Amino acid sequence: MKQQTAVVLAGFLAVMAVGHDVQAKSLEDILKEKGVITEAEFKEASKAKPYDYKLGKGFVLTSPDQKFQLQIGGQIQAQYEFDDYDLASKQDVSQFNLRRVKTLLSGYAFTKDLTYKATYNWANVVKENTKAMEEVNLKYRVADELQIMLGQEKIQYSRQWITSNTAQQFVDGSFVRNAFMQGYDTGINLHGDLWSGVVKYDAGLFGGAGQNTKNKTNDNAYNFRVAVNPLGDMKYGEGDLEYSEKPLVSLGSSYYLNTLRKTVSGTGTTATSAIDNNNSNFVTDTNGWLGKAVKGKYFGTAAAEEISVDSWEADFAFKWLGASMQGEYFWGKAEGDISDKELIARGGYLQAGYFVIPKRLELALRYAWMDPNRAISNDSISEIQGAVNYFLYGNNLKIQGDVGNRHTYKDKTDDLVARAQVQLLF
Repeated sequence: MKQQTAVVLAGFLAVMAVGHDVQAKSLEDILKEKGVITEAEFKEASKAKPYDYKLGKGFVLTSPDQKFQLQIGGQIQAQYEFDDYDLASKQDVSQFNLRRVKTLLSGYAFTKDLTYKATYNWANVVKENTKAMEEVNLKYRVADELQIMLGQEKIQYSRQWITSNTAQQFVDGSFVRNAFMQGYDTGINLHGDLWSGVVKYDAGLFGGAGQNTKNKTNDNAYNFRVAVNPLGDMKYGEGDLEYSEKPLVSLGSSYYLNTLRKTVSGTGTTATSAIDNNNSNFVTDTNGWLGKAVKGKYFGTAAAEEISVDSWEADFAFKWLGASMQGEYFWGKAEGDISDKELIARGGYLQAGYFVIPKRLELALRYAWMDPNRAISNDSISEIQGAVNYFLYGNNLKIQGDVGNRHTYKDKTDDLVARAQVQLLF
């Protein structure tokens, strides 16, 4: 059955990949290429118009005085997934899914230094309504070295999480990233690009309760990140779609600190412990490194226990002439003040890709591993995945597919997951 699924997926990708590469060009581009207008005339004609369209950014509306601008775009990821489980007690699944359906609003007001963003994921209205509203914030640029964000954004932790899901080599991020990342939160973040992007930093103070959730305690979350790009600025995007003519390297590290409160519902043996009023990904995700332990009563069932959380990660990325590699190592520690329990979780992934046809066809491979609790033996999970990506209009229109085998050491099971996805960004 697993081989049949892989064949079907490969066939699906081959059919979907048939298409013509006709890149839309503006009238100004055509006239410049034919030598009808000069470079200076091209720049003058390309100045902000009352309304315009930019591929990948959407429709652009600009006021006559150019003090206000609104970009309206969207994203659709239509996905097929097949899950073939080893355990007879688990039902195999064959499903079509709208993974992400987003409305993207952004622009500037009064000055180009004051920008705003609002992202709404319609796919979450049905399955996870509390996570439908994603990035909603204001940013003010004092200088390249100091920019201030107010509102809700991605916690700048984990290279793969910071990278847009539209610019990733696999249909979705690694399960290890999902287990350790915090997700979105509301607060203030200071960001800066030093020496033309050679060094980037973030320092944030957040509510600590996660996406679209108000904090009910006096404890907040702190996040810090630094990335060094010794060979020049390296944008967040997986794979070398740009076919970099010179090698690019990035080294980064992030740290997250928070204190969470535990609550208990039910009585006696039916009591279930949970984190009070928290919508952070590492708590709510099915394999979240902390949430899984709390739900499993690792910290006991005492109510109002405070759990101190420290989480750290280190990452690297490399690109050159269509080849790419990146990896991350995660480490998380949680301590309960009543149960005196300590939880240490670890994990990481390494992935590499190569464009066998530059800017068109990419192959990628990823290995991921996680130990959700160092105190418990034989509870690790590992996964190996292979992916193929076909780009029709860069990341704006591409077809992706991946097949992976996830091994659970405790149950000694191997589960196959095959996915295919078409992405449209406009």
